[in-house]
Amino acid sequence: DPKEFIKTDNHYGKANVDFIVSKKKIKNYFREEGVWVCPGFIASNQKNEPTTLGRGGSDYTAAIIAAALRSERLEIWTDVSGMMTANPRLVRSAYPIKQISYDEAMELSHFGAKVIYPPTIQPTLEANIPIHIKNTFQKEDDGTIFSHSSNGSQQLIKGLSCIQNIAFFNLSGSGMVGIPNF
Repeated sequence: DPKEFIKTDNHYGKANVDFIVSKKKIKNYFREEGVWVCPGFIASNQKNEPTTLGRGGSDYTAAIIAAALRSERLEIWTDVSGMMTANPRLVRSAYPIKQISYDEAMELSHFGAKVIYPPTIQPTLEANIPIHIKNTFQKEDDGTIFSHSSNGSQQLIKGLSCIQNIAFFNLSGSGMVGIPNF
């Protein structure tokens, strides 16, 4: 029962995890070896009242536990074969990205890629634990691995994501330095 070891504030619906307290409780709770099955999404505050972690809370629960236990990796099984280069409903030629950095995955997820919720990445990033996204319905697919590196990939563009009715541009370069109102 994650209410016993994941402690949060009282912000119901999107509670903030107290990682220091939770890490100690998780290490104590899972001190014996074995196979564990744990629901996600729920936690409790310091008064042991139930709280919820919000959207993506089940994957977030797994990431919190994996980070606290210094797991070898975190596998998330879902209905797609990893993080795609674009939304396959909008771009028919989209394909799974084999390996991507935590930062790149977080950027894509902040701006519309729904395969992973950004808070799930943070605990594993800090603990340097790779995340492996796999497809429950196509187990043989490679999926996507998130880690600190992109595995040396020099691809200029890894993926595209979109939020409807918003445009975002990121411009950089030495030609803009010192030019007012650029």
